[in-house]
Amino acid sequence: MTFISVLFFIASLLFAAFLPRKSLKIIVGALSFIYIATLVFDLLLFFIFGKHFGLFVVSFFNTSIKGAPFTSFAREILILSAICFAILLFCIIISIRMIKIDRISKFSFLFIPWIVTAFLLNPFCIYAYEFYSQLNPRVDDIKKQIYPYLAVPAPREPTKRKNIVYIFLESFDRAYTDEQLFPGLTPRLNALKNRMDFTNITQVRDTEFTIKGFFGAHCAANYTFVPSDELNSKNFSTNITCASEILKSIGYYAYFLKGASLAFQGTDGFLKQRRYDEMKGKEQILEQNSAARLNEWGVQDDDMLGVAYGDFERLSKMEKPFLMGLITLSTHSPNGFVPNSCEDLYYSESDAQMLRAVHCTDRLVSDFIEKIRTSKYGKDTIVVVQNDHPLFYSSNTSGDFGDKLKGSKDLFVIFDDDLNGEFTIEKRGTSFDTFTTILGYLGILDEMNFGRNLLARDSLPFLADSEFFNNASKVFTKISYEEAVKAQKLGFVK
Repeated sequence: MTFISVLFFIASLLFAAFLPRKSLKIIVGALSFIYIATLVFDLLLFFIFGKHFGLFVVSFFNTSIKGAPFTSFAREILILSAICFAILLFCIIISIRMIKIDRISKFSFLFIPWIVTAFLLNPFCIYAYEFYSQLNPRVDDIKKQIYPYLAVPAPREPTKRKNIVYIFLESFDRAYTDEQLFPGLTPRLNALKNRMDFTNITQVRDTEFTIKGFFGAHCAANYTFVPSDELNSKNFSTNITCASEILKSIGYYAYFLKGASLAFQGTDGFLKQRRYDEMKGKEQILEQNSAARLNEWGVQDDDMLGVAYGDFERLSKMEKPFLMGLITLSTHSPNGFVPNSCEDLYYSESDAQMLRAVHCTDRLVSDFIEKIRTSKYGKDTIVVVQNDHPLFYSSNTSGDFGDKLKGSKDLFVIFDDDLNGEFTIEKRGTSFDTFTTILGYLGILDEMNFGRNLLARDSLPFLADSEFFNNASKVFTKISYEEAVKAQKLGFVK
């Protein structure tokens, strides 16, 4: 389709050269700039994110531009600026050359249908129309489709009332742990004992960046584009119940820590909506430890994990169980970061900084987990390791490195001394099933929204990129538990 669109565009320029007035030829130059810029923009989006223009892209820019360190993407910004300048220069040259052509052809009128067709076949325009359609869904029809599968959370007293340390690894693909693909890259994480490893988890569509990855795990649901003011509202998403709220309802204390600013991607708003009691980001860590070292995104992982362990000990002394969530930074796009404590650590297979960052994360996180498990509070604690989302862009994702990551599953592992061995769960699941499975493992519930406890239930019968999940995200803010229960009672059941 793109190739055909470009052919129509080139043909339209040939007819435009014979337009009768200079002013019309200047307009042709402007239209050419718009056409080429939108076409290149969409192609760049597909190259970087693996997606065309649409809800994912708009949501990403809506949440992730403010507060992002642009120096990390300096190369990409320079390349984009150069492309824009080249397009502008090309269109100016086209206009000047056309103006010099005085001959008028009776076929010049064909310019309009050809340029219109070129725009209609332009992938940016196609996906922009799809974006518009997604913002105006058929709510009632979609509700009839999704309500049979919507599980209203019904928590019960846990059979295991253990503390939960839930570690999200930034952009950490399961492929990194594969000894066949990356020999010796994550030996320490791979060697940790008493674990339950879920090897067939895929990321649900529209949860492919951090805040949406958090939301998908916590709430077993996803959302498409939401305006910033609504996203940060204390009432956003209160129409459903999520994992941290369920834990709160049975007496857990909820804490979250990240090395980046809490304001980035609206993490503070999300944590408040999910009823977290305590949260720390870059600013709070620096107040606690002014010597903490920084990278472009926030506090380095070694210093962040030092604060995390101190708070783990503090929380463990409380009289109530707790949920402690945290996320690493070292493997953040585009190139990753190597904290000071890993300056002596290299990965022999590659000089790529991202792989060094992965190798360092293996050391820091495994040491952190072992420190927890060998502490006097270890027997009362389970540790969960999950990636927030796959690596969707890196300066190193071309060539052999990128090929190894294609089709990678999500990382999801439970560590608990009660397991007394290493277990591999190959059952198919999605990123909606992860936190639900943790709640199931503790005996609290087996179903939550679109998530299922993989130890007792099958995941929903849809692929992670299914239109079902896409439709559910369109009407997320209009989901009603009361409506769902009535629909299921009336016979709209799966």
